[in-house]
Amino acid sequence: MILNIVGTCTDYGIISLIHILKNILNLIQIIGPILLIISLTIIIVKYVQDPENKKLKNKIKNSIIALILVFLVPAIINGFIYILDDSFEFSTCWNYADKEVKLSSKYYNTYDIDPSKITNDKKDYEKGDKRKEENNPNSNNKSNINQPNTNISKRIFVGDSRTVQMYAYLTGDWNNANYSSGGVHKVGDDIIIAQGSMGLAWMKSTGIPEATKYMSNGTALIILMGVNDLYNLNEYLNYINTNYSNWTSKGVNVYFTSVNPCTGNYANLLNNKIVSFNNGIKKGLNPNIRYIDSHSNLISTGYNTTDGLHYDKKTSDKIYNYVKNNV
Repeated sequence: MILNIVGTCTDYGIISLIHILKNILNLIQIIGPILLIISLTIIIVKYVQDPENKKLKNKIKNSIIALILVFLVPAIINGFIYILDDSFEFSTCWNYADKEVKLSSKYYNTYDIDPSKITNDKKDYEKGDKRKEENNPNSNNKSNINQPNTNISKRIFVGDSRTVQMYAYLTGDWNNANYSSGGVHKVGDDIIIAQGSMGLAWMKSTGIPEATKYMSNGTALIILMGVNDLYNLNEYLNYINTNYSNWTSKGVNVYFTSVNPCTGNYANLLNNKIVSFNNGIKKGLNPNIRYIDSHSNLISTGYNTTDGLHYDKKTSDKIYNYVKNNV
């Protein structure tokens, strides 16, 4: 049963289920002892009134054992799973479920942002870091790093809420930017398929199947996913590498764009995971899949966000143009 859960941990619904289960365990740890203490008190009072009653004496002993177990078992389960290595996927889902649900419910939907409040006033933004990229032993040792292809005639972007917002900035179409509300969008020769709050499961079930309808010789398939499920590195690699030949057989060139950095509280929560995810992608992708390192470009040139996770128009346009220039 656990293996089935692990296999579907790309699904936000599974993460939500784990989050609920953890909350139930926490409630048991709090409410259970209270109820047992009340029951134990009642039994002790009865025993004081009838000390010869052996059944009451056994009930006291059983209640004390139950009290200890109810208090300790949830803590033992949480503690055991927490110390498991994150390479064990169920452990990863369990350990990060609370953070993922909290972040997703608060910010991952692009339309939590009121577009009328997005201005060019710098005080509305958190300023990104401006610093040179740190030396990375994996940054330039593969054939898939930033190799522009002049034979590209059409670009298909498949992404999450950051890509949704990219489309909205490019066109001013905020009402229908999500895939769920507006479907597939065209911007010149570009096709944009994006949905807020989504990760690998959506990409597999909806994003790529839609993109396949537009694939032809000279098409660039550009994947901009990962910020919503950074723990799914191995599953991303497996899915992309496994399907690579199916896409290239249609004459498609495949690109993966780095997950880009955050600011503020999101930087503290996610930036280290983002760097780890990007390094894993660069190392694990089929060498013929080109990696677009927009993350390093933003780190070296600076970037702005509107909420710590999503970008302002200037930064979003910068990412879009950087991707186009490297395809």
